[in-house]
Amino acid sequence: MFGIADYIDLVDWTGRAIRDDKRGAIATHLPLILERLNIDIDAWLLQTQHFEREYQTLFAKHRQRP
Repeated sequence: MFGIADYIDLVDWTGRAIRDDKRGAIATHLPLILERLNIDIDAWLLQTQHFEREYQTLFAKHRQRP
């Protein structure tokens, strides 16, 4: 098992892969995604770990009554 930072690295690495059956790729000279977005990894991890608690009213699912 691996952590969320490892997952983000994996997604970024996959995005950089160049393949004939893929429309595009992340240029290899670009920094990692969190660096490009100027996001602190620790702050991002905290936000993702507590997303539902912090934003539950903003993103709450509205149930439709039958």
